[in-house]
Amino acid sequence: MAGHDMAGHAMAAGAERARREIQKKLVVLFVWAAAFAFVEAAVVVYLRRIFYPGGFAFPLKPEMLESILGVEVAREAATMIMLAAAAWLADTRPWVRFGYFMAAFGIWDIFYYIWLWAVLGWPPSVFTLDVLFLIPIVWVGPVWSPVVVSAGLIGCGAAVAYRTGGGGVFRLGAGGWSAVVLSGLVIIASYLWWGPAAMRWEMPGPYPWWVFWPGFALGLGAFFRAWRDAPPGDSG
Repeated sequence: MAGHDMAGHAMAAGAERARREIQKKLVVLFVWAAAFAFVEAAVVVYLRRIFYPGGFAFPLKPEMLESILGVEVAREAATMIMLAAAAWLADTRPWVRFGYFMAAFGIWDIFYYIWLWAVLGWPPSVFTLDVLFLIPIVWVGPVWSPVVVSAGLIGCGAAVAYRTGGGGVFRLGAGGWSAVVLSGLVIIASYLWWGPAAMRWEMPGPYPWWVFWPGFALGLGAFFRAWRDAPPGDSG
């Protein structure tokens, strides 16, 4: 009995050390992502000084899309690669890496808007429309929408990294993955809703929040079900 108790204490101590290591890495990743967000925001500051000296607003200017669209698309792809690479280097376990990536992406996205507001005083409101992404076409949405998604990614990503990095289990399964993918597609559809109009240099209409919220709820629900139902000794 004493031997079993000692082994149990040793395992618990090892798991606790692993969780502390995860916490340290999350802090470092958060700082890195926030700093990287300033680099991203600085680029946007320069672009807006050039193309929107009076302040950014829709409709988009044709000269911007025509002159630097290819470079901007490549820059956004490179940003995703850098975030993924940082998460990859931080650990060797797939779920921990995935959790790090989600958390780092969320911090980067939220701090991007924090830095823009600090430098430009923009956005004036969380309801202000913004160009969110350019792949494969322009994504349009109010600032609150990506901030909500990013907050969810930070919470879910940090939780997954902390649990699996400390020897715990997180299992999404085929049904969970299907729900998460569908959730992402629905959210992206809400951003692409006015994308074609924006690329025709037209003014976007009201954001389809009634598309966004069911998609977001679907993804968050899939995470909580997986968190609750993951059986011991299994992950995938």
